[in-house]
Amino acid sequence: MYVDVHAHLVHPAFAGEEDAVAGRAAAAGVEMVVVTGLEPRSNRAVLELCERHAHLLPALGIYPVDALCKLVDRSSWQHPFPPPERFDVEEEIAFIDSVAGRLVAIAEVGLDQYWVPDYPREQEETLRKLCAVAMRHDLPVVLHSRKAESRTFAVVREMGVARAVFHCFGGKLNLARQIADHGYCFSIPPVVERAEAFQALCRALPLDRLLTETDCPYLGPDRDQRNEPANIPRAVRAMAAARKIPEREMAAAVRANFRRTFGR
Repeated sequence: MYVDVHAHLVHPAFAGEEDAVAGRAAAAGVEMVVVTGLEPRSNRAVLELCERHAHLLPALGIYPVDALCKLVDRSSWQHPFPPPERFDVEEEIAFIDSVAGRLVAIAEVGLDQYWVPDYPREQEETLRKLCAVAMRHDLPVVLHSRKAESRTFAVVREMGVARAVFHCFGGKLNLARQIADHGYCFSIPPVVERAEAFQALCRALPLDRLLTETDCPYLGPDRDQRNEPANIPRAVRAMAAARKIPEREMAAAVRANFRRTFGR
């Protein structure tokens, strides 16, 4: 009954272990894993991996930092990860559009004003174009909204996006309630075991707006340990404890929310 709506299984942290990780997810009862792309290389790797495993479902997108690949100043880049590789953003949007019939979502997309706060306009242009792809093919979008939660919500609302998931939401509870009232969902990672902010989201939001994700290899339940989809049952257990409901009820609700959002 378990699902993971946002997993980076083609991340270098899983290099050479992708099939084993997929197998452990299935063994843990994770029925479906939405595998997310970020840019041309990972988008194509997602398609290839998902062809090998029926329970891995592809979602392609352009991460908001990667959307700025032609604009970032590499000489002054000081973040703890390399600057994005240059690619033609318009060509990649066209590629995603061309394979949308194989996808379960457009992801990862959104806005980020944490790593690159000076480039919101170009990020928003890419977000809008990918939302249009999602709407044209009746697909949900899975949203990155770090330090840009209000604006991300405004854009998808203005665009008329019907189904959206805010992954790893870090905004205020009042905004989260507004987003939930609009009909959008929130995916909660296994770090909820030890993160009060995610526990508060679980308590504050309607049960029919909650989903589970890993965002692996990040946001695991064990500090400094690589996360993977097999940890989803721990997320469900912690979410149930936060809401003071049976674990089975929490799992069933998440599964129903997944079916409504992703059609699976």
